[in-house]
Amino acid sequence: MRNWFTARLFACFCIVGAFSPTFAQSIPNYGGLTSLKAPFRVGVRVANSANGFVVENAFEQKVIDDIQEFLDPSQYALVVGVVNANQGAISTVFDLRGVTALGDYAQNSTTLTLRFVRPDGTVINNSKGQACSFTFTGATRQIAYDDLDNATDIDANAGDPRGEAIFDCLYGSFARFSPLDPLAGNPTSLQATLVRNAMDLSIGDSLIEQGEGAPGDPWMVGASYSGGSAGRFDYQRIDARVQRSFRIFEGNRAQLKIDVPFQYSRLSGSDSYSTQIGLGLEYPVIARRWSLEPRASYGIVYSEGFGSVGHIAQASVTSRAVFDGIGRGRLVLGNMLGYSTTLSAPGTAISLNPDLKNVSLRNGLAYELPLKGGAGGRNKSVRASYTHTKFFGDDLFNDSFHEFTLSFGLRGREESVRATRDLIRFNLNGTLAKGYKSFSAGIGFRF
Repeated sequence: MRNWFTARLFACFCIVGAFSPTFAQSIPNYGGLTSLKAPFRVGVRVANSANGFVVENAFEQKVIDDIQEFLDPSQYALVVGVVNANQGAISTVFDLRGVTALGDYAQNSTTLTLRFVRPDGTVINNSKGQACSFTFTGATRQIAYDDLDNATDIDANAGDPRGEAIFDCLYGSFARFSPLDPLAGNPTSLQATLVRNAMDLSIGDSLIEQGEGAPGDPWMVGASYSGGSAGRFDYQRIDARVQRSFRIFEGNRAQLKIDVPFQYSRLSGSDSYSTQIGLGLEYPVIARRWSLEPRASYGIVYSEGFGSVGHIAQASVTSRAVFDGIGRGRLVLGNMLGYSTTLSAPGTAISLNPDLKNVSLRNGLAYELPLKGGAGGRNKSVRASYTHTKFFGDDLFNDSFHEFTLSFGLRGREESVRATRDLIRFNLNGTLAKGYKSFSAGIGFRF
């Protein structure tokens, strides 16, 4: 890694004037780093007032690996010389997929400062209310840097309070300032996926939507492909989902639902994996008219390249109401209230928990129209739905998003008890949020 890093410095450093444009009120745009498109961007500047030496440039990486080495004075010494690397002012701007951090050595100083800042340059606080500003001082700059490097070594120095505080600032900032964080803060995240699966009006999986005499829903399986963009980031994603339902009370149509979704995402060149499990009990308050479903869910996500690992627990209650006789079809109204919290990341010696706690409200409606006549005596249906999701509590990059779905269903044969239920459904979905848009297509089976 060090040889690669040094080679990049040699290849890319250039002599510049003293002026540097800015991309925010107080954040310098060294080397034009904002023109770069990779998830991780770094702008660096070395200026020695003693001899008038000034150089700057910008670098980019697709993954977060070894990003801290842009603060290592021994690497700069190989490029700009020992004197400039150890006496000159070194200023570094990190754009970590939307999170901004500033790292500096002042002229003739052996103190390294590291700050996490808002777009206007002001220092942010971590989940404990502490300022995300850190200093490391040594007899030399190399000693100061090594102190930072050791404090943030997850494997070797677990429990170092400075490392814990730095990761608290970083991972909390991802949800607040990163438009495509795998864990939380946007419609693609694990947090949003848990909410979406708790009330999905696009697939008609509610027991109160089944016809009289129809058997329970023992199995539902489905898959979809989606793609979209958020700022300079892009993503592609494959979702798969398996749901099993059980009748657990004799003489009662209440259903116990076990839901297991999986996701694989490609986020601006990095792989991300997540899975969840949900356990819900849908209880018909009024037969074929209104039901309530309390649900508990848990999900985990991992992305090495994006530097994301974490898990979330969620509890929710969903209300569904069906109104027949709306034209030739029926209207389904859904409302959900949920609460989610992030947990300490599994498999890590140091805590990476951003400590997010959010209440979610999800409201929507779906209109389904049966279509008579079809090949082989099968009926069909068309279904359109709209859902709005809003988060309250800790700050998120996107605290709300809108979803639109149009689907086509193929039902059982007219003489079958399954004639009022879709056996196969094709879905088209669009999602919109601040600076975010995505589209997906999928297919689901019920048997």
